[in-house]
Amino acid sequence: MNTVKSLTIATKNNHASKIITQQDIQSLSNMLEQLDSWNLVLNLLKQFFNNNPHPLDEKQVIREYYVCSKLFTNFHNDFYRLSKKINKQMEELQQKEQI
Repeated sequence: MNTVKSLTIATKNNHASKIITQQDIQSLSNMLEQLDSWNLVLNLLKQFFNNNPHPLDEKQVIREYYVCSKLFTNFHNDFYRLSKKINKQMEELQQKEQI
């Protein structure tokens, strides 16, 4: 038997509040962790684009630029996918039954 915990939030003015399950919270938390996991890579990209070594080694810049472009493309795709997923989850939470 699969049990689902739910969190009931009471308001001070007894306004209707929504039932949010522990599973909903965990799902959002997981998506935020996935986004947070990009911090290290984004810092490396920032470092690459902020560093301007003199004199420039064209071959090295081309190699690093290619790698950075691939990292950014992966980040962008993952960010887009996760933001759509989070928005969908938020819409579902907003449609939840009020108590």
